[in-house]
Amino acid sequence: MDEEAKIIIFAQEQGEGCNRAEYVSTTTSGDVYALSFVDDDGFPLPMGLPRLVIAKGENYNLITGEKALKMLESFNLEE
Repeated sequence: MDEEAKIIIFAQEQGEGCNRAEYVSTTTSGDVYALSFVDDDGFPLPMGLPRLVIAKGENYNLITGEKALKMLESFNLEE
């Protein structure tokens, strides 16, 4: 099973409605993945504030709300 699939399962077990995990960046805490929900045609659906999972080995940490938003703002992401 690939890492994204493991992250989706973890997030769903934490009560997050998502069906997609996308790698964003790496921090000292681990690899950061953004959670999202896409419809059958692959279009993203609104989820409100971002939801992130930090993966380090087999350990996962869910980050939500303003904390996730601040973390995303700290990355140098290109469009």
